[in-house]
Amino acid sequence: MRSIALSFGALCVFGAAALAQTSGLRRADGLEWRPAPADLPKGAEVAVLYGDPMSSGPFVVRLRAKAGYQVPVHKHPDLETVTLISGAARYGEGSQSDPRAESFIHAGDFFAAPAGMGHWITLNEDAVLQVSGTGPWKIEYLDPRDKARIQQRGAALD
Repeated sequence: MRSIALSFGALCVFGAAALAQTSGLRRADGLEWRPAPADLPKGAEVAVLYGDPMSSGPFVVRLRAKAGYQVPVHKHPDLETVTLISGAARYGEGSQSDPRAESFIHAGDFFAAPAGMGHWITLNEDAVLQVSGTGPWKIEYLDPRDKARIQQRGAALD
């Protein structure tokens, strides 16, 4: 039941904005930013550039957040590609967060996370990331404590 509620929350955030995002030009200064879905840690905003992340098919979204924002170790059922549009961050791969495994990334840098690969990101500066993938978008936290913390956030929004 909780996953249905979280998915519905994501649909409400992504879905309404995504319906009209099937073609055309998107200007950075005209994006419609909304609070990120409850599946993500509190503090980020998202804007849909293309597609519908909650439906089958390709999508492109931007996520922006302040310095210190972190998405703990997680994975996705499909490939996720990310370009850091602005700011700086630390990115790591693996099943557990390990500062020794992190790489510093800067505006213009790119990473790809294949389906099922554990990864995490922490923003060193205010940042905007562009995320592309194939919907429906889903996230699975690898540490049960992170999952519980994020789900509590979602329950507080219900």
